[in-house]
Amino acid sequence: MQYLIHRGEKIPLIGFGTYRLGRSEKAAEIETIRYGMDKLGMTLLDTAEMYGSGLSEEILGECIRSYDRSSLFIVDKILPSNAHKGQYLECCRQSLRRLGTDYIDLYLLHWKGPVDLQDMADNMQKLVEQGLIRHWGVSNFDTHEMQQLFACKNGQNCFCDQILYNICERGAEYDLIPWCKQHGVLVMGYSPLCNCREARTNVTSDRLIISSAQARGQTPESLMLSFVVRNKDIITVFKTSDISHLTNNMQNVFAPFSEAEMSVLCTKYKPPAKKYPLEKI
Repeated sequence: MQYLIHRGEKIPLIGFGTYRLGRSEKAAEIETIRYGMDKLGMTLLDTAEMYGSGLSEEILGECIRSYDRSSLFIVDKILPSNAHKGQYLECCRQSLRRLGTDYIDLYLLHWKGPVDLQDMADNMQKLVEQGLIRHWGVSNFDTHEMQQLFACKNGQNCFCDQILYNICERGAEYDLIPWCKQHGVLVMGYSPLCNCREARTNVTSDRLIISSAQARGQTPESLMLSFVVRNKDIITVFKTSDISHLTNNMQNVFAPFSEAEMSVLCTKYKPPAKKYPLEKI
């Protein structure tokens, strides 16, 4: 595994997402996550109270029960509807109970919704002061929303913006990712293997992707992951419940791209030439 350092935290570049965790055989899901942690160093674990109405948190809690908690970096999220009601403390405690842990490393507002950003920053800071979370951040915030947050008291304490980002969805490169880097906000990409089965199939069956991956000693899936973490300044998570799929996806995943390789990929998967609204799922 390779890592980045952000505000003193050493975080794996690639970890597990748990969206739809619990829809496959639970034993296989737990075995796969533990294999990734033990063999591949995938100790970055991302979940949310929304995922299966807490089921994903419960299964993840089973996965980590026997692990040294300090070796893990757990990301969780509160729904905007609950944040709008001021239920930060209640929701955080419920997530902690389902996870079976005393603290969350990074607690995110899942998307902005109707939430007052100053109220959010105030409540997140209280959770930090109470020792229930170590850092807080946001998810699915576009540039103007990040600017609004930074105008709030303690808004600059936002640790991370988790966004949709992959080789097909590069719009954030135009201004959001540069803004986050300039202001010390970590970018965490979700859905690095595309946001639906059809889109992923289109990429993995693309002759350009297949030939590029083969030349790099990779699979199409691992090339897609490599693309997201290519500069070693963005972290990402993906979900799988199969060890063979996991090893396939992680094959030679940290191989650097040459300028020539990037040039070839960008002939089809082009960087944005103008501002687009942030894509979300």
